[in-house]
Amino acid sequence: MCNNEIYLFSQPRPIRTAHTAEGWTTETIAERVLNAFEPSYFPLHRSNEVFTWDPV
Repeated sequence: MCNNEIYLFSQPRPIRTAHTAEGWTTETIAERVLNAFEPSYFPLHRSNEVFTWDPV
């Protein structure tokens, strides 16, 4: 049994906001928010891409 590794991951936190006085619809989200937030997106990685070593 290999239960000898512990990982600490950071908690997700809000990094961008978007506001509209009229309220949001799926169309306005697609038109305004997705493009505005895109520069703040992080690449998604699989565990083996981040942890390149074999478990201890």
